[in-house]
Amino acid sequence: MNSKLSARFTLWCSRIIAASVIALIFTFPRVLDWYQGFRPLGLHGAAAVFFGFYLCVPVVLYALWCVDRIILNILKEQVFIQSNVCYVRRIRWCCAIVSLICVPAACFYQPLIFMVVIMAFLALVVSLVKNILAAAVELREENDLTI
Repeated sequence: MNSKLSARFTLWCSRIIAASVIALIFTFPRVLDWYQGFRPLGLHGAAAVFFGFYLCVPVVLYALWCVDRIILNILKEQVFIQSNVCYVRRIRWCCAIVSLICVPAACFYQPLIFMVVIMAFLALVVSLVKNILAAAVELREENDLTI
């Protein structure tokens, strides 16, 4: 019961984050102008943040879609299946891609180096989870074949 509740909560959180990212697509220039009122970024820094954000948006939305698919599978009690391994693998690649997108942007706005490191670390952790899940799927498939 608690796991279903937790899965539903996670599903709604991921959908709220996706809606927020979609809303930011349309409002980001104003948000960036507002932010520069507190911390001037300079011409190149603002451009790096602007283009970095818009390059990352499709990758982030795809990762959130993968999260959505995994959670829907969990709600259908299909946890240790190959498609979940594929979705987690795709999330890992999304984390790595966001990290790589932020590398050139960090050359113009140095605080983005934290995003590079965080997303690279997240890609590593998600890769670890993917390896654990893949091993669990393999064990489940072996056990299903055993009578």
